[in-house]
Amino acid sequence: MTGRPFICVYALVTAVVCVAGLACCRQQGPPAVLFYSDPQQSDNDIIRRTDPAVLSPAETHFADMTRGLFEVTVTQDPAEVTREKLKNYRAVVFFTAINPPADKEALVEWVKNGGGFVGIHSTANTFQGYPPFGEMLGANFDRRPWRTRDQPLARARVIVADPRHAATRHLAAAFEIEDDLYVFKNWDRRNVHLLLRLDPASLDLSKVQQPDEELPVAWTRTYGRGRVFYTALGDAVQVWQDPRFRRHLIEGLKWTMRE
Repeated sequence: MTGRPFICVYALVTAVVCVAGLACCRQQGPPAVLFYSDPQQSDNDIIRRTDPAVLSPAETHFADMTRGLFEVTVTQDPAEVTREKLKNYRAVVFFTAINPPADKEALVEWVKNGGGFVGIHSTANTFQGYPPFGEMLGANFDRRPWRTRDQPLARARVIVADPRHAATRHLAAAFEIEDDLYVFKNWDRRNVHLLLRLDPASLDLSKVQQPDEELPVAWTRTYGRGRVFYTALGDAVQVWQDPRFRRHLIEGLKWTMRE
Protein backbone atom coordinates (compact mmCIF):
# COMPACT_ATOMS: atom_id res chain seq x y z
CA MET A 1 0.00 0.00 0.00
CA THR A 2 1.51 3.32 -1.06
CA GLY A 3 0.66 6.98 -0.86
CA ARG A 4 1.64 10.08 1.02
CA PRO A 5 0.56 10.41 4.66
CA PHE A 6 -1.97 13.14 5.32
CA ILE A 7 -3.95 14.70 8.16
CA CYS A 8 -7.47 15.98 7.66
CA VAL A 9 -8.83 18.39 10.27
CA TYR A 10 -12.62 18.54 10.66
CA ALA A 11 -14.20 21.58 12.35
CA LEU A 12 -10.77 22.37 13.77
CA VAL A 13 -11.19 19.82 16.52
CA THR A 14 -11.03 16.42 14.83
CA ALA A 15 -8.03 15.13 12.95
CA VAL A 16 -8.25 11.95 10.91
CA VAL A 17 -4.90 10.39 10.23
CA CYS A 18 -4.89 7.98 7.29
CA VAL A 19 -1.27 7.05 7.43
CA ALA A 20 -0.91 5.16 4.15
CA GLY A 21 -2.99 7.28 1.81
CA LEU A 22 -6.66 7.15 0.88
CA ALA A 23 -6.62 3.39 0.37
CA CYS A 24 -6.17 2.79 4.11
CA CYS A 25 -9.49 4.46 4.83
CA ARG A 26 -11.43 1.70 3.10
CA GLN A 27 -13.21 -0.93 5.10
CA GLN A 28 -10.65 -3.64 4.27
CA GLY A 29 -7.80 -1.51 5.62
CA PRO A 30 -6.10 -1.57 9.04
CA PRO A 31 -8.20 -1.68 12.23
CA ALA A 32 -9.94 1.63 12.96
CA VAL A 33 -8.83 3.24 16.22
CA LEU A 34 -10.15 6.37 17.92
CA PHE A 35 -7.74 8.47 20.00
CA TYR A 36 -9.88 10.80 22.12
CA SER A 37 -8.34 13.35 24.47
CA ASP A 38 -9.82 16.13 26.56
CA PRO A 39 -7.53 18.14 28.86
CA GLN A 40 -10.32 20.35 30.27
CA GLN A 41 -8.89 22.46 33.11
CA SER A 42 -6.32 19.88 34.18
CA ASP A 43 -2.56 20.27 34.00
CA ASN A 44 -2.23 17.65 31.26
CA ASP A 45 -0.35 19.91 28.86
CA ILE A 46 0.70 16.84 26.89
CA ILE A 47 -2.84 16.71 25.42
CA ARG A 48 -3.47 20.47 25.26
CA ARG A 49 -3.67 22.10 21.84
CA THR A 50 -2.16 25.57 21.58
CA ASP A 51 -4.26 26.02 18.43
CA PRO A 52 -7.46 24.06 17.64
CA ALA A 53 -6.01 23.10 14.24
CA VAL A 54 -2.65 21.89 15.66
CA LEU A 55 -2.39 18.49 17.31
CA SER A 56 -1.18 18.28 20.90
CA PRO A 57 2.16 16.55 21.66
CA ALA A 58 0.45 13.29 22.66
CA GLU A 59 -1.79 13.34 19.58
CA THR A 60 1.22 13.98 17.35
CA HIS A 61 3.23 11.15 18.90
CA PHE A 62 0.30 8.74 18.79
CA ALA A 63 -0.32 9.45 15.09
CA ASP A 64 3.39 8.92 14.41
CA MET A 65 3.82 5.71 16.37
CA THR A 66 0.73 4.06 14.86
CA ARG A 67 1.46 5.06 11.25
CA GLY A 68 0.97 2.04 9.01
CA LEU A 69 -0.56 -0.06 11.80
CA PHE A 70 -4.05 1.38 12.25
CA GLU A 71 -6.50 3.76 10.66
CA VAL A 72 -6.46 6.41 13.37
CA THR A 73 -8.93 9.17 14.14
CA VAL A 74 -7.39 11.72 16.49
CA THR A 75 -10.00 13.99 18.06
CA GLN A 76 -10.97 16.20 20.96
CA ASP A 77 -14.58 16.25 19.80
CA PRO A 78 -16.88 14.34 22.20
CA ALA A 79 -19.37 13.88 19.37
CA GLU A 80 -17.10 11.08 18.17
CA VAL A 81 -17.80 9.09 21.37
CA THR A 82 -21.45 8.21 20.83
CA ARG A 83 -23.39 5.00 20.42
CA GLU A 84 -23.52 5.34 16.64
CA LYS A 85 -19.95 6.57 16.08
CA LEU A 86 -18.34 3.89 18.28
CA LYS A 87 -19.57 1.26 15.83
CA ASN A 88 -16.94 2.55 13.41
CA TYR A 89 -14.00 1.56 15.62
CA ARG A 90 -12.24 -1.61 16.70
CA ALA A 91 -10.59 0.10 19.67
CA VAL A 92 -10.81 3.40 21.54
CA VAL A 93 -7.91 5.13 23.31
CA PHE A 94 -8.70 7.70 26.03
CA PHE A 95 -6.38 10.34 27.47
CA THR A 96 -8.89 12.41 29.38
CA ALA A 97 -9.60 14.08 32.72
CA ILE A 98 -12.56 14.45 35.09
CA ASN A 99 -15.79 14.56 33.05
CA PRO A 100 -15.42 14.99 29.31
CA PRO A 101 -18.82 15.50 27.62
CA ALA A 102 -18.64 12.10 25.93
CA ASP A 103 -21.32 9.41 26.14
CA LYS A 104 -19.92 7.37 29.03
CA GLU A 105 -22.85 4.94 29.13
CA ALA A 106 -22.47 4.15 25.43
CA LEU A 107 -18.70 3.70 25.83
CA VAL A 108 -18.99 1.23 28.72
CA GLU A 109 -21.68 -0.71 26.87
CA TRP A 110 -19.56 -0.75 23.71
CA VAL A 111 -16.58 -2.22 25.59
CA LYS A 112 -18.76 -4.77 27.36
CA ASN A 113 -20.04 -5.90 23.96
CA GLY A 114 -16.56 -6.58 22.63
CA GLY A 115 -14.77 -3.26 22.03
CA GLY A 116 -11.12 -2.69 22.87
CA PHE A 117 -10.30 0.12 25.29
CA VAL A 118 -6.99 1.75 26.23
CA GLY A 119 -6.73 4.26 29.07
CA ILE A 120 -3.66 6.48 29.40
CA HIS A 121 -2.57 8.27 32.58
CA SER A 122 -5.31 10.70 33.74
CA THR A 123 -8.03 8.55 32.19
CA ALA A 124 -8.11 6.94 35.64
CA ASN A 125 -9.44 10.29 36.91
CA THR A 126 -12.28 10.32 34.36
CA PHE A 127 -15.98 9.82 35.22
CA GLN A 128 -15.25 9.21 38.91
CA GLY A 129 -18.94 9.84 39.63
CA TYR A 130 -19.92 7.02 37.27
CA PRO A 131 -18.83 3.74 38.93
CA PRO A 132 -19.26 1.52 35.84
CA PHE A 133 -16.40 3.37 34.13
CA GLY A 134 -14.00 2.73 37.03
CA GLU A 135 -15.15 -0.87 37.18
CA MET A 136 -14.43 -1.25 33.48
CA LEU A 137 -11.01 0.39 33.81
CA GLY A 138 -10.00 -1.59 36.90
CA ALA A 139 -9.31 1.29 39.32
CA ASN A 140 -9.68 5.03 39.88
CA PHE A 141 -7.09 7.72 40.40
CA ASP A 142 -6.66 8.59 44.08
CA ARG A 143 -3.73 11.00 44.36
CA ARG A 144 -0.17 11.73 43.27
CA PRO A 145 1.76 12.01 46.54
CA TRP A 146 5.19 12.56 45.03
CA ARG A 147 4.21 15.64 43.00
CA THR A 148 5.14 19.12 44.21
CA ARG A 149 4.75 22.59 42.73
CA ASP A 150 8.47 22.71 41.96
CA GLN A 151 8.78 19.07 40.89
CA PRO A 152 5.70 17.83 39.01
CA LEU A 153 7.52 14.67 37.93
CA ALA A 154 9.08 12.00 40.10
CA ARG A 155 11.70 9.39 39.31
CA ALA A 156 10.97 5.81 40.32
CA ARG A 157 11.96 2.27 39.58
CA VAL A 158 9.30 0.25 37.75
CA ILE A 159 9.15 -3.53 38.15
CA VAL A 160 7.78 -5.72 35.38
CA ALA A 161 5.18 -7.99 36.97
CA ASP A 162 4.55 -10.01 33.79
CA PRO A 163 7.57 -10.23 31.47
CA ARG A 164 5.71 -12.46 28.99
CA HIS A 165 2.94 -10.06 27.99
CA ALA A 166 3.30 -8.36 24.60
CA ALA A 167 3.16 -4.92 26.27
CA THR A 168 6.06 -5.67 28.62
CA ARG A 169 8.27 -8.41 27.17
CA HIS A 170 10.55 -5.84 25.51
CA LEU A 171 11.32 -4.27 28.89
CA ALA A 172 14.08 -5.05 31.35
CA ALA A 173 13.00 -6.78 34.55
CA ALA A 174 13.10 -3.34 36.18
CA PHE A 175 13.76 0.12 34.80
CA GLU A 176 13.72 3.74 35.91
CA ILE A 177 11.40 6.37 34.55
CA GLU A 178 10.46 9.95 35.38
CA ASP A 179 6.77 10.74 35.14
CA ASP A 180 3.73 11.95 37.08
CA LEU A 181 3.23 8.98 39.41
CA TYR A 182 -0.21 7.91 40.63
CA VAL A 183 -1.72 6.04 43.54
CA PHE A 184 -5.09 4.39 42.90
CA LYS A 185 -8.29 3.54 44.75
CA ASN A 186 -10.93 0.89 44.08
CA TRP A 187 -8.03 -1.34 43.08
CA ASP A 188 -8.37 -5.11 43.49
CA ARG A 189 -5.49 -7.28 42.32
CA ARG A 190 -7.92 -10.15 41.73
CA ASN A 191 -9.81 -8.20 39.07
CA VAL A 192 -6.91 -7.32 36.80
CA HIS A 193 -3.79 -8.80 35.26
CA LEU A 194 -0.90 -6.72 36.59
CA LEU A 195 1.82 -5.76 34.11
CA LEU A 196 3.88 -3.05 35.83
CA ARG A 197 4.23 -1.81 39.40
CA LEU A 198 6.30 0.77 41.21
CA ASP A 199 9.20 -0.43 43.32
CA PRO A 200 8.39 0.78 46.87
CA ALA A 201 12.11 0.90 47.67
CA SER A 202 12.58 3.66 45.09
CA LEU A 203 10.00 6.00 46.61
CA ASP A 204 9.30 7.92 49.80
CA LEU A 205 6.50 5.76 51.23
CA SER A 206 5.91 8.16 54.12
CA LYS A 207 3.77 10.11 51.65
CA VAL A 208 1.58 7.10 50.90
CA GLN A 209 -1.19 5.46 52.87
CA GLN A 210 -1.49 2.53 50.52
CA PRO A 211 -2.54 -0.89 51.79
CA ASP A 212 -1.59 -2.53 48.50
CA GLU A 213 2.19 -2.37 48.28
CA GLU A 214 2.14 -3.40 44.63
CA LEU A 215 1.58 0.24 43.64
CA PRO A 216 0.24 -0.66 40.18
CA VAL A 217 1.31 1.18 37.03
CA ALA A 218 -0.18 -0.85 34.17
CA TRP A 219 -2.60 -3.73 33.82
CA THR A 220 -5.08 -5.50 31.58
CA ARG A 221 -8.52 -6.90 32.23
CA THR A 222 -11.47 -8.33 30.39
CA TYR A 223 -14.83 -6.59 30.69
CA GLY A 224 -17.73 -8.55 29.35
CA ARG A 225 -16.62 -9.51 25.85
CA GLY A 226 -14.23 -6.55 25.67
CA ARG A 227 -10.60 -6.05 26.60
CA VAL A 228 -9.08 -3.17 28.57
CA PHE A 229 -5.47 -2.01 28.83
CA TYR A 230 -4.45 0.79 31.18
CA THR A 231 -1.09 2.46 31.71
CA ALA A 232 -0.50 5.25 34.21
CA LEU A 233 2.54 6.44 32.28
CA GLY A 234 2.42 9.17 29.65
CA ASP A 235 2.22 12.59 31.31
CA ALA A 236 5.70 13.73 30.26
CA VAL A 237 6.83 14.51 26.70
CA GLN A 238 10.04 12.56 27.23
CA VAL A 239 7.98 9.47 28.06
CA TRP A 240 6.18 9.71 24.71
CA GLN A 241 9.57 9.99 23.06
CA ASP A 242 10.82 6.88 24.86
CA PRO A 243 10.80 3.77 22.59
CA ARG A 244 9.98 1.61 25.61
CA PHE A 245 6.75 3.48 26.28
CA ARG A 246 5.81 3.67 22.62
CA ARG A 247 6.06 -0.11 22.22
CA HIS A 248 4.32 -0.64 25.58
CA LEU A 249 1.37 1.43 24.38
CA ILE A 250 1.17 -0.04 20.88
CA GLU A 251 1.33 -3.63 22.10
CA GLY A 252 -1.27 -2.92 24.76
CA LEU A 253 -3.54 -1.48 22.09
CA LYS A 254 -3.02 -4.49 19.85
CA TRP A 255 -3.87 -6.79 22.74
CA THR A 256 -7.27 -5.15 23.21
CA MET A 257 -8.17 -6.00 19.62
CA ARG A 258 -7.40 -9.70 19.77
CA GLU A 259 -10.24 -12.18 19.73
